Amino acid sequence: MSHAEDLPVVSLITKSPVVMKEDNTVYEAVKKMAEENIGSVIIVDEEFKPIGIFTERDLLRRVCASDLDPKKVRLGDVMTRDPITIKESEPARRALEIMLHFGFRHLPVVDENGKLVGIISIKDVSRPFVGNVDVEELHAAG
Repeated sequence: MSHAEDLPVVSLITKSPVVMKEDNTVYEAVKKMAEENIGSVIIVDEEFKPIGIFTERDLLRRVCASDLDPKKVRLGDVMTRDPITIKESEPARRALEIMLHFGFRHLPVVDENGKLVGIISIKDVSRPFVGNVDVEELHAAG
């Protein structure tokens, strides 16, 4: 495995996923997202299988734009159900293809049994392809 696109998706996971249940409120999710500095939470069932994802976009489109009360609305009512996932053994290239095709910024990673093992962001997926960006070089360029 000498190429970045061949790296298994599991190697791209940088932090543990933040999980919640359908009955948690949007407010609880948003507080947790702010505390953890993340853009999504995964909603899991009793078997730790992802049944939904709640993202910053969901907050804007389904809660704020609809004038719903985040302290009263349950995640189960505004999450994206049955999220597309990727198996941990799949290559990074496949994760990038999925994220670009659907416009996702977050993708849940599951094991062979469909249980959540992590989440990757578009930043996580892009890093092996572009390496680390030299911020000073960017500033110098203009």
